[in-house]
Amino acid sequence: MSAPGAAPLDGPGQWQHLHPLSPLLRGGVAFVAVVGYVLSQQVERLFRAQGPDAGSQDPTQGHRLLALAVAGVVLLAIVGGAWVSWRVSRFRIGSAFVELRRGLLFREHRQVPFDRIQAVDISRPVLARLTGLSEVVVRSAGGRGSHITLAFLTDARAQEVRERLMELAGRADEVTSGVAGPATGSAAGAAADGPAADGPVTAAAEGATSLAAARATSTMVLRVPNVRLVQAAVFSSGVAFLVAAVPTLLVGFALGLPQLVGWLGPMVLGVAGRHVRSLVREANFTLDHRGDRLVVHRGLTELRSTTVPLHRIQAAGLVQPLFWRWPGWWRLRVNVAGVHEHAEQDTETLLLPVGTLPEALAVLALVRPELPAEVAVVAGTRSGAGHGFTTAPSRAWVLDPVGWRRRGYAVTPDSLVLRSGVLRREAQVVPHARIQGVAVRQGLVQRWRGVATVRLGSTPGPVRTEVAHLALGDAERLLDEQRVRSSRARRPLA
Repeated sequence: MSAPGAAPLDGPGQWQHLHPLSPLLRGGVAFVAVVGYVLSQQVERLFRAQGPDAGSQDPTQGHRLLALAVAGVVLLAIVGGAWVSWRVSRFRIGSAFVELRRGLLFREHRQVPFDRIQAVDISRPVLARLTGLSEVVVRSAGGRGSHITLAFLTDARAQEVRERLMELAGRADEVTSGVAGPATGSAAGAAADGPAADGPVTAAAEGATSLAAARATSTMVLRVPNVRLVQAAVFSSGVAFLVAAVPTLLVGFALGLPQLVGWLGPMVLGVAGRHVRSLVREANFTLDHRGDRLVVHRGLTELRSTTVPLHRIQAAGLVQPLFWRWPGWWRLRVNVAGVHEHAEQDTETLLLPVGTLPEALAVLALVRPELPAEVAVVAGTRSGAGHGFTTAPSRAWVLDPVGWRRRGYAVTPDSLVLRSGVLRREAQVVPHARIQGVAVRQGLVQRWRGVATVRLGSTPGPVRTEVAHLALGDAERLLDEQRVRSSRARRPLA
């Protein structure tokens, strides 16, 4: 799996230390703050000790030199522990994987092969920003427990490490999938077996250089104004709930109704806290296009840079809540291979928190360039059987009295386009090559009405890949035809 240029930043296989301030930023600052607070309180008492009863107020009981010595030992222990933690924490970028070693009493050694790297993100918490440092999070296909976090590096070094890892991960994907071509394969063999002819190696090196140059060029796709994020939060069902709940809660306080306060208070705090967290997380949102991947920058108190490789996107979904209909805003999420369902999923799958339809189509064009824009517009905004859509029959109104006319699908040469929802409009785009399986299911009421639901196999994520309440004949035809389309689409990838 070795390739030209795969050597780490400081030499082949060299172990590298994190920044010396890393132990303090990872938790030592909080400990130092607690110790400092306790010492400040004792020093204040020490200086206030006056008069005949000064000895009783003296926290050292007359052993001031001994107290100073103990404080000095504690501070030396903190500094020494931070130094030891820094010395035993090392990482390196080898020929096939990135490694991290840390711990003295309880040692930990983690490895992530390049072909298992899903993304490489950069995060800058508040304290790290003040010191000019960043942490690099290497996300693995094994899930959150297998990630590697390099905390902390200088910001310039963190950017360099991310670019190197993404380059090596891209080469590993090419070798694994077999799309690298004969030149890359020959280069890999030459690196593994020893010197070989210069022709294949030179061709591979030139290809790697051009690929790195293409990835280095970054184009800003869009920037979401913070004012729009606040407006989008106002135009939401959660704020509508708060408008009704907060006055009711105040009345409950005034009238002394503990049952009402105890029931409604946590709900108000939960909804308000969710909106605040969302605004803090999505503030300063920008989306950049860097050749084979998208890079999302966001965050108010903690700046985060998330990498989304385009070839790992399995499905894309447009969503327009009811209250966003008037300003014409949309949200765009994706399912990404290797991103499992956990608390940080939203930070890895959101490509547009709120934007206009042209902005959403621009991002969707980067994800699926072959998708006709008019098909995406029809999927998001219109109903009925026109424009190539196969829709649910009228007898499905029993199961969906409001939205049965919008339920349906359309087939393009590259993807399957799904749509649903009237109050909350949704449209999904699933490439034929990314559909892992197709299933037709019927419930009791669906069997009575002669309809069925078709579910498309995709990676876990926020985008639901199913079309409900199709006529049974349409569902079975979609099942048979989609198997053929997906098989044909995957052949060039094999």
